[in-house]
Amino acid sequence: MSLTQNTLKPTELPQVIKGSSDWRDYRALKLPNGITCVLVHDKESKTTACSVSVGVGASADPRDLSGLAHFAEHMCFLGSEEYPKENEFKSYLSAHGGRSNASTSMSQTCFKFDVLAPHAEKAIDIFANFFVCPLFTESGTGREVNAVDSENSKNVSNDARRRLQILKALADSHHHYSKFSTGNKETLFTNDEQQAAFVREVLLAFHRRHYRPDNMSVVVVGPQPLNELEDFIVGRFAKMKSRHVIKEETEMTVAEKLVHDCAKDLPNDSFGSPSVPYHPSFRPELQGEWPVLLTTKPLQSVRQLYMYFPLPPTRDLGDASPYSILSHLLGHEGPGSCFAVLQDAELVDAISVGPRLAEADQSLMQVSVSLTEKGEMYWKEVVTTVFQYCRMLEKIGVNAQKNSSNDEEVSKDMETIKRIWDEIGTIRRLNFHHASPRDAFSFAPNLANSVRKNGTEKCLSLGSLLDETRDSLPLDSFVDFIQRMVPDNCIIERCSKSAWEEAEKLHSSNDNNPSKVSTGVFGLQTEKWYKVNYYLSPIPMKDVELWKRLDGSDVGISELVQIDNLHLPCENQFIPRDLSLCSDLPEEAKNGPRISKEMDPPNLIAENKFGRLWHRLDDRYCLPKASVSILLRNPRLDSKYDETNDSWTYDAASSIYSSIMMSVFNDALAQESYEAELAGLTWHFNKASAGLVLKCSGYSEHLTEFALKILSHFFQDQAAVTKPFLNDRYVGPTKDKYLRNFKSYFESRRADAYAAYYTDFLLASRGKGIDYDVEVIESLTLDHLQSHHNEFVSSDFRTECLYAGNISEKEAMKFFQRANDIIFNARKQLAESSIRKTYLPGSFERKLNPGEEVHLHFQSQNKEEQNGCVLMTFQSAIPSFKGGHLSSQESLVQSAAIRTICHMLREPLFNTLRTQEQLGYIVSSYYDRSVSHHPLSDCSAESSFVNGATPIDSIVVNVLSKKIPPPVLTERIDKFLDTFREKLSNLPEDELRHHKDSLSKKMLKPKRALGEEVQLQLAKITDYAPEVLARGKSPSELPWNASKDLANAVVNLNRADLVNAWDNVVAGKRRSRIVSHVYGSTFPLDKDVSNDFEARYKNKSVIHLKSMEGLSQKRNMLQQYSAQNLRPQRRFNSFLQRKLLAAAGIVGSSLLVYTIFRKNENKTAKER
Repeated sequence: MSLTQNTLKPTELPQVIKGSSDWRDYRALKLPNGITCVLVHDKESKTTACSVSVGVGASADPRDLSGLAHFAEHMCFLGSEEYPKENEFKSYLSAHGGRSNASTSMSQTCFKFDVLAPHAEKAIDIFANFFVCPLFTESGTGREVNAVDSENSKNVSNDARRRLQILKALADSHHHYSKFSTGNKETLFTNDEQQAAFVREVLLAFHRRHYRPDNMSVVVVGPQPLNELEDFIVGRFAKMKSRHVIKEETEMTVAEKLVHDCAKDLPNDSFGSPSVPYHPSFRPELQGEWPVLLTTKPLQSVRQLYMYFPLPPTRDLGDASPYSILSHLLGHEGPGSCFAVLQDAELVDAISVGPRLAEADQSLMQVSVSLTEKGEMYWKEVVTTVFQYCRMLEKIGVNAQKNSSNDEEVSKDMETIKRIWDEIGTIRRLNFHHASPRDAFSFAPNLANSVRKNGTEKCLSLGSLLDETRDSLPLDSFVDFIQRMVPDNCIIERCSKSAWEEAEKLHSSNDNNPSKVSTGVFGLQTEKWYKVNYYLSPIPMKDVELWKRLDGSDVGISELVQIDNLHLPCENQFIPRDLSLCSDLPEEAKNGPRISKEMDPPNLIAENKFGRLWHRLDDRYCLPKASVSILLRNPRLDSKYDETNDSWTYDAASSIYSSIMMSVFNDALAQESYEAELAGLTWHFNKASAGLVLKCSGYSEHLTEFALKILSHFFQDQAAVTKPFLNDRYVGPTKDKYLRNFKSYFESRRADAYAAYYTDFLLASRGKGIDYDVEVIESLTLDHLQSHHNEFVSSDFRTECLYAGNISEKEAMKFFQRANDIIFNARKQLAESSIRKTYLPGSFERKLNPGEEVHLHFQSQNKEEQNGCVLMTFQSAIPSFKGGHLSSQESLVQSAAIRTICHMLREPLFNTLRTQEQLGYIVSSYYDRSVSHHPLSDCSAESSFVNGATPIDSIVVNVLSKKIPPPVLTERIDKFLDTFREKLSNLPEDELRHHKDSLSKKMLKPKRALGEEVQLQLAKITDYAPEVLARGKSPSELPWNASKDLANAVVNLNRADLVNAWDNVVAGKRRSRIVSHVYGSTFPLDKDVSNDFEARYKNKSVIHLKSMEGLSQKRNMLQQYSAQNLRPQRRFNSFLQRKLLAAAGIVGSSLLVYTIFRKNENKTAKER
């Protein structure tokens, strides 16, 4: 019998408005108990996702129990009456390719999960019971407080969270926004039984009061038909009853009264609820008068300026919210904008504008400005420019109001601002109708939150301005909001170390002369929860008076900034008009998306001395979009030519120059490319391990010309053009940014970030360390970069170009020819390099010796970091599977087994160390895949050689903890791994089958967006095309179908394969492991700790390294990871190869950047 019985029949609600490219079907329902549901049939999804949004957050917390809403979120996942086991849900998801998460904000709590579609019904049943009949056991309550406390401890060293707490400290202490949302052991005190019992009683009262059916929305997204999804949801969630009983206050328990009183703080933001009066948490009278200057000290070396303006809520305005046009204009980066005139004055390198808060009773506009070193000195000029632009907008708006009723002729101002509003609407409507639907896991929670707040009909379309026209410009609210963006309604924040030094000097001065501080709110303050210092001070009256006098027409206000250059944006020429699909497409491909269609590889359609062109006409997405990627392989990227030895050798300075050169280029083109980016054309031109990579994507009409324009700018002779991108205006700020990032890295990150750094230092870097990098950057000049650019352009190139999407082969060929002309002409203008020997750059990794165990011990230099960390990396001695003829059967089986082990390991590790032992909030394990590029002896010639790629499998365990010292944490992890080995040996066949089936299906999930497809295909071309084609193989023999081969191998694994892989990689005598210990302030590194740990391992062959010198010495002993090193091979004549192997003993340049990049690159590498 269907769970949806007549007694549970839901009511249909207004149906969802969807975009024209959205292939999903929707059904909106109201259950008899009041829950709003949206069912989404996604025929292309392989998973089913479900999300619940509850209309309660930290704003409803009792002030004496801060973090209660967050705590309730944690507790919901710990069992129900129907499924009492605490880890039953996560265990079921883990076995069937699923995952789950939850989050708590000030106004809502959202839960989500996904699972492979065939296993959705039971997962939904377990999930629904968390809300129908949760347990909230006494034991779970006591333990989970530790998880909340651990989560809070990781936030203490996060600059964004620290600044958030300071901002809350400036708010009205009686306003709900001022509450401490995360909670910790102090606020959720459970130190004795009586306290713990009371917290649990309040927790249950909180759940009864707020987790009501009428306060919830549920969304389910999956490939099942809508009727089946309805059966999954309706019967289960309709069983939920409201436990909230309305009582007189005199009849309430102490816990109920506490929850009841605090519930009044929370403004109701649910759809259909009455409007909430404007109730700002930030008001001038709280500090006496505004503007005020807030100075904060960041852990990272940033130079930020923020301007905050309290504004009315926009909930009732819908698409007519003035935030759309205000954010567009104030955050614009094109000519005439705040950003443009300030960048031209060398004061800023980025501006972003938008709502910092958007609650039912208030909003807070934030103008965020990234300052240069010069901008830090002249921050008041930056503020002046922003205020002047606001006054210009106000003047235009007021003029437009005066002429809005003129039937004869609309004023120029009115026409201009209407045109801008129309452009905003056109772009948003284009993006709404021409976007590939997101995956179910990310889509479901966003939709659930929107349904609860905005109703079912506009839950997708709100913000897309579908019904807005040129004449619907919200002029009155625009003028109202911009008139509120004045000095008297503004908090200004300076966030930088130099600003803090100024504040400290002012504080010292005020200590000597107390009369300088007018009220108790000014001066040095300490935030309550994170104990972060901040400084609040009045702004000199002469500055305030200047800002107040601005009227939008003043010129000559500043000698530094050309304020008179401010003007509204010009017409956007990049907005696409032609949205037709390529005529070469077969008719069946024009009828709509075909995501389930197998992804064809790109075709190699052209090859010349510069490189190759790969093309793929999209026949899966049915969108007027395309993507072009160009990989420029050039030895100058990170190497220098050694004339004496006739070879290329790695050079840290060259690598740094390349990174900075590309950063300068991106900054220099910010203004010129901004309109294109607004119109949906995105671009990135960055340094990667294999070369410089230009990626341009978006609507196909203007894509070719846009990409060629970017390429042309880069290849211009910098000495011959009037506006070279390499000039002091951009080089100085970029150099400063790199120096600050490098110098502050060790003082501002979380412990696990450092653990990853030291691991990568040993395995993957080739430079000379951070100190050397800083020296190089400090001595860098414009001449160095110009010389480096000339050498790069004049050196021998190898390019890989991939043009995919809504583009014909003929048009792709034209693009490739024009791109070649740009490169050829640039080389012709310069003296071509006489060097004829070349090589292809690539990523690099070293191989640990069999049976080698290296333990790293380092103290975190972040004084705010309480947590320690253990990061274990088990490196497989057998190379990862490449695909097809490129790998052995042994490699295929081991790679499949390692991936399966990682799939199985995650949940029991989390349950044991996090849920049961409460060692820390971050407890994770994952599969990691990196690639090491190396010369192939059988494909190389005297003048050049061909790179091969050896992929490497690793199993990684990461735990962040302040409960026990890192060495003890290592022992706990090892103990768990020993027990897991036993579990693996005795794993029931049905459980093994579930894991294999779910993993194989996840590996075969089709790509849902062109960008994902292009990223994967470009990675395969980058890694394997040189090797395959140099050996005379066909392009079709690249391992395009490696994922399919691996998925089949996973299905065919047996228990013995898994145990064998485990013993090879994790538990056997020949395993290779790095254990990176980072010590926080709770358990600092000292001799006693490390000596004691070494004593415990005295009978084991463990190498303990406690210094960078020792780390470097060890690294000199390791060879590059190469498949050629694993078997006897022909000796080949390449002094270069010997140099490369020797270079393994040098730390990689820009290691900080590389560490971050490597993790992003590995994300793609895992799929290759």
